[in-house]
Amino acid sequence: MNWLAADLLDNWASVDVFCTDALGAFLEKYPAFVEKIKAWAFHRNRWVKRASAVSFIKLAKKPEYLPAIYEISASLFPVDDDLVHKANGWLLREAGKRDPRRLEEFLLRNGPAIPRTTLRYAIERFPKTKRKSLLTKTRH
Repeated sequence: MNWLAADLLDNWASVDVFCTDALGAFLEKYPAFVEKIKAWAFHRNRWVKRASAVSFIKLAKKPEYLPAIYEISASLFPVDDDLVHKANGWLLREAGKRDPRRLEEFLLRNGPAIPRTTLRYAIERFPKTKRKSLLTKTRH
């Protein structure tokens, strides 16, 4: 994490490529590190926070990672950073491909706490009527 916090990866593209491929594969091989990556959501550096989400993008296909994914996502709701909101929405959208019902329940349960950018990214795969309904039901 120190290399992220030191801004050695200092833009969304480099963080995303490294974390989705290398760090995601690392977590799959060494799942004991999931807890450490979950803690990154609370770091002060935006790239570390973004990495906490995008590291799980490819792992969202696997049900055993969904609890960590939803925990990280909820941890990122209070963050005031559009690049983190977008990464979080991307992560939720990928988790929703695996289990759309679980994603919908999560969104409804957390409603107003979810940044709108995160929500819009997360619901992109739902049918138009479902997207409209979720946007309405999750308003402040």
